Amino acid sequence: MEEVISISVVCPACQGLNGAGSFFCYSCGHYLAEEPIRSDTVLEEAVESAAQGAAARMIMPKGGEIVLTDNPRFIQRSDFEGKLSQDALMSISRQHLLVTHENGSFFVQDHGRDGTGSTNHTRVNNVDIHHKGRQAIKDGDRIELARQPEATIIFRSS
Repeated sequence: MEEVISISVVCPACQGLNGAGSFFCYSCGHYLAEEPIRSDTVLEEAVESAAQGAAARMIMPKGGEIVLTDNPRFIQRSDFEGKLSQDALMSISRQHLLVTHENGSFFVQDHGRDGTGSTNHTRVNNVDIHHKGRQAIKDGDRIELARQPEATIIFRSS
């Protein structure tokens, strides 16, 4: 009997697991088209690495959530599909918000496609953080994407 090996692409930016035909990382949005396809051993290491990630989550509109196990992690347009109107959805950038974890603290940065900031900005607790770099966040902070109140997520640590 032949051994079947599942193949995936491991994102070099966040170690997220992606299907072999993926052009972008599902976790962070990194362009993958030129990345090598990896086999079982590398995948097991990536899964183990993700399991050791920080335990926090973003509560989405209408009750969904994003568990923050990858570091860094982008909050992006695709995270809101089916939760917002098409107009509101299209105002969110593909890589809108970068969430990082360091020394027990979480940080967010209004990111955008090239790291210089999203087109429609991000607000943390009603303060615009566009072009302000990395900002510390704490449990209960409200993060509004793209000037869309219905695209407000709540950070929960634990």
